[in-house]
Amino acid sequence: MLETAIGTINGVADRGAWKFLGVPFAAPPIGARRFRHPHSVKAWAGIRDARHARPGPMQPNVVGLGMRGAMATDEDCLTLNIFTPSADANRRPVIVWIFGGAYTHGDAADPLFDGSRLASSEDVVVVTFNYRLGAFGFARIADDNCGLVDQIAALRFVVAHIERFGGDPDRVTIVGESAGAMSVCNLLAAPAARGLFHRAIAQSGAASNVGTAAQALEAATALRAALEGDVEHAPAQAVLHAQERVSRSLRGRFRALPFRPWVDGTWLEDAPLTVAGASDVPLIMGMNADENRLYVRPSVKVDDATLRAQVAHRVGEARASAVIEHYLRERPTPPINTNAGVLADIDTELRFRRPMLHYVRARRAPTWLYQFDWRSPALRGWLGACHAIEIPFVFGNFDARGTARFVGAGADADRLASNVMGLWAAFARDGRPPVSWPQYASTNERQLHLDHEIGVAMLDDDPTHRFWESLELQPS
Repeated sequence: MLETAIGTINGVADRGAWKFLGVPFAAPPIGARRFRHPHSVKAWAGIRDARHARPGPMQPNVVGLGMRGAMATDEDCLTLNIFTPSADANRRPVIVWIFGGAYTHGDAADPLFDGSRLASSEDVVVVTFNYRLGAFGFARIADDNCGLVDQIAALRFVVAHIERFGGDPDRVTIVGESAGAMSVCNLLAAPAARGLFHRAIAQSGAASNVGTAAQALEAATALRAALEGDVEHAPAQAVLHAQERVSRSLRGRFRALPFRPWVDGTWLEDAPLTVAGASDVPLIMGMNADENRLYVRPSVKVDDATLRAQVAHRVGEARASAVIEHYLRERPTPPINTNAGVLADIDTELRFRRPMLHYVRARRAPTWLYQFDWRSPALRGWLGACHAIEIPFVFGNFDARGTARFVGAGADADRLASNVMGLWAAFARDGRPPVSWPQYASTNERQLHLDHEIGVAMLDDDPTHRFWESLELQPS
């Protein structure tokens, strides 16, 4: 049992760490608190059982590639999970994980994010937390950007209470993947988050995916119409069904999911890319070599005419032929369905690498770049180093559902996981990675490559990088 400022809890020992699961960091956002900012959690009497995870946020059933849903969901979801080597006075670095899932899916209690192995092997405290998703978190109904404010509330809880769990509130590192990495960029830009964390790591997501106030209002108006005005009292499943209908109707025009963080003038005063240079927080940012392969099925039919039309839509008719020719000539083609692979790889550049480079080039604070090159053996090698493949290496978890088959577990994978965990923990501990990983500079653009072998290379060593630089595309 552990006594804290808000009550007594009991945890469970696992793989060399203590786990305290389902700890509330805010009052339940239910009833009149739906679509409202989180309220402070009240102290509880007696002993709270923290040996079992609590439900994840409300979300639709999982559809499509790359989404991991929650095993159980509830509107009462504002809880976090703490993994610590010991609840003592050693003030260890704290790593706070923000899950991804397009702001519509995800669960802090996903076994993939179990922090026991990372905590015990690197002597750090790991925290994972839930935040409201989709319409529940980002519909402009009552309070603005509730999901973002949930994230800030979780960080405030960490700063206030983590020392009791053996953590150092003055060495908090936020780490996020995909929408979690976008959340990292949002938090770097959010005035209310300043001072709540001291380093940041953004994996496979940059600062470009935020909406406008007008888009948020349009989505909320459509949601009200879909629910015939009764948004506040509608059953949670009805809200989800309406969210899906609104998403289908607005996604094409918004070029994004309609329920996402937006620039509201208070919690996000400006777009994160616009204010990237104002942050003084050290940052690691990176991506996987073949990100978008996860989202293109190897069986999809893409003939030459379709490929050209799709590429022209992305880069313009005048550039389409040169882009296709470059990829067919310079890039390793996938073992199956070459045209679909080329289109996926072009989207990796446009959706991941270009936005990442626009962001790091706008920063002034210390920044380090990486590229994760470990290739999945799944689907006859189609996936390559696709989106999300790095996550098991961050946590050292290859025993989570489907993970070993996805990443190709074994001695080499264990060795890379040990290196990645060590790099992330060193950054959390010292505010910079080891000196063998050089700091990014716009005049000397180098990145660390993570694979069976680890090494540093210039971005300009890659002919595809030089090719896209020559096109001078503007950030979207």
